[in-house]
Amino acid sequence: MDPAPRPAAPRDVECLWLTAMSESAGCAYFSLAGYDEDARACADTLGVPLFVLDLTGIPTPVNGPGRALAEAGAA
Repeated sequence: MDPAPRPAAPRDVECLWLTAMSESAGCAYFSLAGYDEDARACADTLGVPLFVLDLTGIPTPVNGPGRALAEAGAA
């Protein structure tokens, strides 16, 4: 989860994806402040599910991979 007060940038998404790849794991990005347009595009290209958390901690998917993960019952 990213508690930063700014929307996530492409570099944030790429760092998460690279960390997951080095661990041979899947990943999902949860943010309180959302994502800038380039971060969403980057996540779509890399297949990283993006979620925005509301103030109660409820995740909402914000891209195709996020919606697919939520529909599969994982989020």
